[in-house]
Amino acid sequence: QTWGQDGRWNVNYMIGMRTRAPKSSEGKMVNGKETLRLRSKGSATVQETPNEFEEQATKKVDDLLESYMGIRDLELATTIVEAGKDKKNPDDFAEALDSVLGDFAFPDVFLFDVWGAIGDVKNGRT
Repeated sequence: QTWGQDGRWNVNYMIGMRTRAPKSSEGKMVNGKETLRLRSKGSATVQETPNEFEEQATKKVDDLLESYMGIRDLELATTIVEAGKDKKNPDDFAEALDSVLGDFAFPDVFLFDVWGAIGDVKNGRT
């Protein structure tokens, strides 16, 4: 309860809530390298802050989105990179992307260019 017995706001309760050390969730340690992503549809999620590979690959994919479709969308680019970062070949990448973003029906030439851009970043070619 946030109200004191005398009818006043219990400031100590609020200060106590804010000064407690953060707890780990689901057995994971809190490392300060997470971000809260608020979505217009659906629930909010906590995500790891992108590493250098993800940042570079996302920028390249965002550039390709602009080149092919005339849009810049970092969230879409991030989703595409997440779908492809652990895939071993273009077919697996295309299947993963189709399962996540199948409604977009990206052209094959775009998929191959994205696959190449992600591969370039993986191999240190920027």
